[in-house]
Amino acid sequence: MKTAATTISGAWRAGDDTAVSFRDAAVAWALAAHEVLAETATGYGHFVTVEELADRVQEMSGVRTDAPTRTWMDAILRKVARRCHSAGEPPLTALCVRANHTVGDSYKYVLELAGLPTPEDLELHAAYARWQCYQTYGAEIPADGGVPPLTPKVAARRRTVAARRAEPEPDPVAAPAVCQQCFIQLPATGICQYC
Repeated sequence: MKTAATTISGAWRAGDDTAVSFRDAAVAWALAAHEVLAETATGYGHFVTVEELADRVQEMSGVRTDAPTRTWMDAILRKVARRCHSAGEPPLTALCVRANHTVGDSYKYVLELAGLPTPEDLELHAAYARWQCYQTYGAEIPADGGVPPLTPKVAARRRTVAARRAEPEPDPVAAPAVCQQCFIQLPATGICQYC
């Protein structure tokens, strides 16, 4: 049961409900997030959503909050990104995606740390970063070296867009189909109603 002190701070220890400052909570969550993401990187093509990561870091750290995930998770991902950058590790935060499987704006911080411009295709850049994570953390890479994997929802959207682009556009000036016997324009059924 949360006490008045925990309600004010917004974070508490799960075991005894004692209040935890958000600063201390963020440190505990960032350590847990690094561990969860490193574990995720051991499986080729694996990733975790922001909500899943938020749940797991609270469970691992034993520090809980009732604050909306969107209000604190970006700060945790930034801490992990800084740790990875300082240690020369690949950016584990590329493994954390939103519910729609995109990395979103929080991934841009990885690029800022590295002094890189934001690429035109942020999702493809993140796919290459995930691939580096898989290699570094011992995931079983396909024998041909694999292709930096887009997340399933992003890949599906891109296939849909590509399929639409591949469909021929109807010719707006094409002559309508006509009956070969009476030369009257055929209805959509293609069957002449007069012959």
